[in-house]
Amino acid sequence: MSKDTKYATTKEKIIAANQIYATYPLFNRVLEDIYECHYSPETNADSDPDCLLLIGEAGAGKTTIYKTYAQNYPRQETDEGSIVPIVYTPIPVPATVKGLVEAILKKLGDPLYNKGTTTNQTSRAYDLLAACQVELIVLDEFHHFIDRESQRVLRNVCDWLKNLILNTRIPVVLFGLPESKRILEVDNSQLSRRFTYRHELIPFPRNDSGMKLFRQFLSDIEEQLPLAEKSGLANKSMAERIYYATDGTIAHIMTLIRKGATLAIKQDLKRLDLEILNTVYERHLKHEKPFKYTEPFLVKRLDFEGSYAFDISKQRRRAFMGDGIFRNGRSQSQSLSLCFGL
Repeated sequence: MSKDTKYATTKEKIIAANQIYATYPLFNRVLEDIYECHYSPETNADSDPDCLLLIGEAGAGKTTIYKTYAQNYPRQETDEGSIVPIVYTPIPVPATVKGLVEAILKKLGDPLYNKGTTTNQTSRAYDLLAACQVELIVLDEFHHFIDRESQRVLRNVCDWLKNLILNTRIPVVLFGLPESKRILEVDNSQLSRRFTYRHELIPFPRNDSGMKLFRQFLSDIEEQLPLAEKSGLANKSMAERIYYATDGTIAHIMTLIRKGATLAIKQDLKRLDLEILNTVYERHLKHEKPFKYTEPFLVKRLDFEGSYAFDISKQRRRAFMGDGIFRNGRSQSQSLSLCFGL
């Protein structure tokens, strides 16, 4: 049975297309380390639980990692009450102790989550975490622990988080943008030393080893597409077009492939082709790539490295003013160093 006939209806094919995902070495390593943290209270009964910090730019794949891990630990409703193996909540902005404890109480189902003093709410949170048999706490948007205006680390919420770990012995996983790592570096050793596992999700590198992993990733995705014919996503020329369109960022790759497959299914096409991929790129990705001057799915042959070099050259030209001074007052050399890591 071919993949396109495995599903009875167009709707089933589209659902299947939007559920595809593939793993890669770092993805699997993070999942393994979350598991180690999750069960560290059992394996290290005489010490504090291990915790994990995962950082990465938006679209790096943090949410996919959470969903992949959490799907094995669903919430259950019983006669005795709710069992919630994993509590997940974004950290509110601005980050305050009261706001954070209210977010946790709300996720646990407390109907009065926003009532009472912070001390009372914290006590209720501890009781509910135990009653709901919570085994792991996942807090997203950890960078909110840095005040937007002053750029100061909010130490009161750091101290509250440290006490949460100490008093409940529940492991905590933190997700955030790259600047999040500064929070654990700023005179907060008591919190920092509990996060023994740390990872950063980055796009696939644009070097030989990175492109090899990228093409394997595309090959794994290809195997899941509910289409009648192979699209050749992992072929060198096609992989380079996809990489240039997405810069190797997981979220952009999956947007391109999932929406492309959806469009192909609706048009009753047997495979993804350059026209379909270009349509998705124009609709959903191009606006996020304002400095890309090559149309990756329109050119007859993509000069991969040449296109990147041309983009950088054009960005530099756009950055300069006629008098050689940037609008913000920095010199040309200073601003180029900041923009391009020179």
